[in-house]
Amino acid sequence: MAAVRFQPKLDKSGRVQRFVTGARAGEIKTEKIRFFRPPNERDLKALERAEKMLAENWDGWEDEDLIPTERFPQGNDMRPVIFGMERWCDLFTPRQLLGHLTLAEELNRLKPLILKELGIEKGKAVVTYLQFALDKGFDYNSKQTRWIPQRTQVSGTFGRHDFSLKWTFGEMIFSGPNSGAAWGLSQILDAYKGIAELLEPVHKSAKGNPSLMLLNGTAASMPSIGSKTVDVICFDPPYYNNVQYGELSDYFYVWQKRTLGDLYPDLFIRRLVNKEDEAVANPDRDGGEQEAKAEYERMMGEIFEEARRVLKDDGIMTMMFTHKSQEAWESLTQALIEKRWVISSTIPVESEFLNSQHLMDNASAASSIFISCRKGPDGEARQPSSWSFGGRGVQQQIREAVREGLEQFAPLRLNPVDEMVSCYGRALQVLSRSWPVYDGDEAVGPRRAMLEASGVVAEAQMERIAGGRFHLSDLSPEAAMAVLFLGLFGLKAFAYDEGLNLSRSMNIALEERTAGYTVNGRFIGVNRDVGAGRAAGAGAEETGFAAPLVRKGSKLRLALPEERDPRRMKSPQTEWDLLCGLILAYRTGAEVSARGYMERLARDKASVVKALLRVWTDRVGQEDLKKEGESILFGLAAF
Repeated sequence: MAAVRFQPKLDKSGRVQRFVTGARAGEIKTEKIRFFRPPNERDLKALERAEKMLAENWDGWEDEDLIPTERFPQGNDMRPVIFGMERWCDLFTPRQLLGHLTLAEELNRLKPLILKELGIEKGKAVVTYLQFALDKGFDYNSKQTRWIPQRTQVSGTFGRHDFSLKWTFGEMIFSGPNSGAAWGLSQILDAYKGIAELLEPVHKSAKGNPSLMLLNGTAASMPSIGSKTVDVICFDPPYYNNVQYGELSDYFYVWQKRTLGDLYPDLFIRRLVNKEDEAVANPDRDGGEQEAKAEYERMMGEIFEEARRVLKDDGIMTMMFTHKSQEAWESLTQALIEKRWVISSTIPVESEFLNSQHLMDNASAASSIFISCRKGPDGEARQPSSWSFGGRGVQQQIREAVREGLEQFAPLRLNPVDEMVSCYGRALQVLSRSWPVYDGDEAVGPRRAMLEASGVVAEAQMERIAGGRFHLSDLSPEAAMAVLFLGLFGLKAFAYDEGLNLSRSMNIALEERTAGYTVNGRFIGVNRDVGAGRAAGAGAEETGFAAPLVRKGSKLRLALPEERDPRRMKSPQTEWDLLCGLILAYRTGAEVSARGYMERLARDKASVVKALLRVWTDRVGQEDLKKEGESILFGLAAF
């Protein structure tokens, strides 16, 4: 960065913006502009000098055991090793590593002086917070960071909660008064101040001596806490397989043990973080997906059992859960219900930053579901409940609870995934209250309850999307699913599992088809995207996708009209085909071609196709496509 300046902020018309209200009313708004230059010879020589200094100090730092040369361990995400970063120190450039090692060495030099000056307890705290400042630098100054051009800033190493390779990473300046090191310290001081301010009322009310006990250990065994002595349990459990916390923690652990290991010897005994006792679904550790699921349920079951022991009979347990897959919900609630807990309420609360890298451009959950639970009855097994007996079984109760939930959630304006996930909670609330549940001789588990909830939500979402313009019965199954996916996700990619769950809730299968298949059942076709815009399958699919859905890896998306196979558009089989064909016809010859297409192929379905075009225009989410849709609708107004 060569320079920074503040300049007047302009609106879209090029006019200077001013504050309208408040103490600064009438003043000109300004914005910070950063100016960059390409690297010059001096910059390149500085890189060479840093690499030379690192080499000169390497042996000495290695003798001090200051360099994290531990090999990157076997785990679920081996991308660093695949791209040549086999040791933890390899995740940094020579200049980055030089800065980090210099600071770590200096902290170790200052440590005895700090302890002598401040005493053991306060000194340990200060050294620990200084290490946290170093950790901030490790996070924002590595090969794993990401340069954000829109904000001209560096994003942290774990913006995506993984070790994904960053082709364009950023580097912080680690010298001078405005260095990355100074920024890291300011961040930690700011966080400490904020926490202290939050705790101040508690400290005052307890007259400087608050009753507080901190325990570091597994939640599955708390022998120091007596039975039925706790009023409230509140925790944020691991989200199934969403984040492998232990594997990511190694990144900081290998640095911390070199500065804090002598202060907290019990916490830094291991070479790397303990992952064996971590309550997550870890396929690498457990030997596969199914084994990981079973191990997660076992570990969470032990935690719920111990929580039940320490909680008072009239106490409450509240936990938050953010995961959109039914499998994750099934594992958590199966463990919960089997340990005789009853879900008393479920409330969605927005918890994720909407521009978060792991949410952006994905159909992901942005809300946590707060689940409140009470202890169920002890003693003998409860009387089984019927799934569908006489129209008043658990199935009907779930449907009613979900409809009621949809009404309550409406003011929250939840995104489609959050709405679905929130209703999982309502369904599981009914299931836990009625447990065990049987449909004849077959036990009904959480997954079936969630599928029932999905069906109710899908029906409601379809009604909302259609806006009374058409009914589900007006569409073929393939077209109905395409409309539902458009209404829920627009043109964004969404998880294959989410699409599968939605299709199951509508009793419509997702089926991979190749070439010019015939639509003759309750399914929606899926083509594979194998790159360069080509569908999987020889010859016949090379001109475009015959199916409305495209799969790439674990993601699905709707094929754009221009990506569809022209032959399918000329011989449409569904209302969705007619919609895509109409849009393409308009692009070739405006209103004349669009009206001609309708005359030839859609005269008997004109009202339905126009209604679909209205939905497309409202839901497509791209301004140019919206304008195009409005133009087509205007041209077909009299058709």
